[in-house]
Amino acid sequence: MDGPGLSGRELRILTEIENHLRADRHLDRALRTMGHGPRRLAGWALRKVARIPVFVFSVLGGLSAALLLISVTAHSPAALTGFSLVWASSIALGAARVVAHRRGIAP
Repeated sequence: MDGPGLSGRELRILTEIENHLRADRHLDRALRTMGHGPRRLAGWALRKVARIPVFVFSVLGGLSAALLLISVTAHSPAALTGFSLVWASSIALGAARVVAHRRGIAP
C-alpha cells in the first residue's frame, strides 16, 4: 500500500467494525457464500450447452422426426413417449444454445 499506514485509533475503529460485522451471522453467511447461487449454476450449464456440437442437434431432429413417423403409423404410446422426450430435450438444448450465443458464451 502506498502512503502512510493507519494510525492506532483508526486500526481500533476498523477492528471494532470488523468484529461487529462478523457478529451478524446472516451477513457473514451471505459474504462467505457469494457467487454460489442459481445464477452460477445457470452460467455453468450454458457454458456446457454451448460446447455441444451442432451435429448433435441434427441427430436429435432426425431422431424426433423418425419417432414421430413411427408413433403416427404404429399408434404406440411408447413411440409417442420417446418422441416427446427427444423433442422436448432438443427444444430445451436449442433454446439454451440460443441464449448462450446471445450472451456471448463461446463454445
